[in-house]
Amino acid sequence: MAKPLCVGVILWSIIMGLLVSVYRSDYDCEMNAFHGKKQICVVNVSGPFEPSAEIPAARLERRGNHCVILPVAEVPTTMTPFMFGGTFASSSDSRFSQATGMYAAIPIHDRCETWEQYNLLSR
Repeated sequence: MAKPLCVGVILWSIIMGLLVSVYRSDYDCEMNAFHGKKQICVVNVSGPFEPSAEIPAARLERRGNHCVILPVAEVPTTMTPFMFGGTFASSSDSRFSQATGMYAAIPIHDRCETWEQYNLLSR
């Protein structure tokens, strides 16, 4: 069985990737990096698509025995690391299930808060 392609932090010189759909409830939080987006381009999964303003770049990352999707952008030190913002990503393209090792929606970790917000809301 092939090893899934999702990896830890790598350099993002790839500009092509795979389009995946974003799934969320009726509530679309403005604190999420992919707020208002219906698709994202996962640049570390082989595909023929290019990220754009309407379809931002994302990356697939393995965390233990599962994968998450994160924005490619760096997080400023004044903000928390990216966390789950209530949205999921999936694709019927077989390259996505090969990369994740499963046929399921993957959580998107695109929410960022200031440390003050985090301490107020999480403690």
